Amino acid sequence: MSRRIIAFVGVLGLAAAGCGTTTKPASTGMSVPSTTSSRVAYSANASADHEVTDLFLTPAEADLTGGYTRTVAEGTLTQLGVCVPLNPMNIPSVPVDKHYATAKQEIGVPYKGHLTQQGWVLPNEADASALMKQVTRRLPQCRYHGSTSDPVDRTKKISRTSTAQAYQPDGFGWHGHQIEQLSNVNGERASVSTILVVQRGPIILALDYINYTTETPEHALRAYNLGILRKILNRAA
Repeated sequence: MSRRIIAFVGVLGLAAAGCGTTTKPASTGMSVPSTTSSRVAYSANASADHEVTDLFLTPAEADLTGGYTRTVAEGTLTQLGVCVPLNPMNIPSVPVDKHYATAKQEIGVPYKGHLTQQGWVLPNEADASALMKQVTRRLPQCRYHGSTSDPVDRTKKISRTSTAQAYQPDGFGWHGHQIEQLSNVNGERASVSTILVVQRGPIILALDYINYTTETPEHALRAYNLGILRKILNRAA
């Protein structure tokens, strides 16, 4: 996979999330990560932002050591980006008062994966549910199949497929939406992404794992992506 392809797909992922050192491609032998019990005292009625960010994975926990990290301070984000559309300049998003935003954390290793973790602590569960209804209204923009040209190199054709489904309530109380996306450049698979926008009480999390591994079957990558994201959700037990 070329550096230009990785760069383009990375830009798309970063755009959806809220608005390094080059390594070799990841090994083809990928196992779904196991979940761990909670290491933080968490309540569904938590009002402190740090209790949400305590759920976020470290590079080691996300199996993304040796790459890069980026953090956006709490109280900064004003939009909840729902997914990556075919046109990355038209992100389906929902406005949110920045005072409810936790810090946003990104971890990435080129040619392997990129994890985005962010959250919002609403005043109460009813407010969080109202925000999730706005997210639901944006979902039609997250269901598509189409192609476009690379804005940097018009000789490259970008094709993307995106599906959205319900994330069924799990044993930890999270429920919401699961979005699966596939990106190809000139017929070559560039990334497989899994996005979760989920609610528990007054808390909303927007989690996104972009997998750049090229040799592993797509279904295995989707299972791996979801396994990483569920490690975050399961820490809220």
